[in-house]
Amino acid sequence: MRKQSKTDLKILLVIIAIIAMLGLWGKIANANGGSVDMSNYDTITLTKTSDPAPYCPITKMSDNDSCLKCHVLKKVDGKPTFALQEIPRDAGYDLPWGTEMVTYDEDKLALYYVNTSVNCDKIQDIRDYMYDHPEFTRFIMEIQSPGGSVLSAWKAVGILREMANRGIEIETRCYGFALSAGGILLTAGDVGKRFVNPHAEIMLHKVWTFAMFKLDDPDTAEDQAALLKHLQDNINDFFISRTRLTKEQLASEMFKRDWWMTGREAVEHGIADGFIQ
Repeated sequence: MRKQSKTDLKILLVIIAIIAMLGLWGKIANANGGSVDMSNYDTITLTKTSDPAPYCPITKMSDNDSCLKCHVLKKVDGKPTFALQEIPRDAGYDLPWGTEMVTYDEDKLALYYVNTSVNCDKIQDIRDYMYDHPEFTRFIMEIQSPGGSVLSAWKAVGILREMANRGIEIETRCYGFALSAGGILLTAGDVGKRFVNPHAEIMLHKVWTFAMFKLDDPDTAEDQAALLKHLQDNINDFFISRTRLTKEQLASEMFKRDWWMTGREAVEHGIADGFIQ
């Protein structure tokens, strides 16, 4: 009698196992629209053995770890969604150090550079790059400079005006300060394309020292005075030709050595043409 009970218990357990397997089969079938893909399941235990290889419907990549290399999570209509990352607009360009690509007039390309000194060599590098890449049609130079060598400034001015003569638009900007030779660079932009913050500080001053080499003969002081006058006259002629300043104004104001003005005053004097919007 005890042996019969054990046999009945075994039969009952088998029936329960079959019922359980049929229930799992039904759940799998329902989840797959009535059909079952058994390629990833153990045929005895019906346990999942591996994930099916997923793939990106756009790139067809199946490596999940690489997904965020080309996708980004962002909001669309207020809901988070994955989307392809935008291609950087400067992709494929080996831009000169310190410059960035910007657009103007919606689709035109420009190079933007912040000049923190009077770096004529960097401007020369940018010029060469733009000559090799004529799709860049404007050079925007922001000046944040305490000044520097007036001779370096003249080289920079020469390069900028050469670029302008070849059809490249030269725009200069000053958000903070353009002092001494920095003021020369600001003024060197195309007339009509020189912009300032109304509260920026611009400073011009009289040349008060210059020494390329040392002379010790009795005429040294006289020669040095003549040289300084020559340099100052050259600076004055430049400002007179590109601003509304007069020779008399420059003579009286720059005699103070340091002539400070705000961006608003620079526009009034024609050193700049308008305010940064």
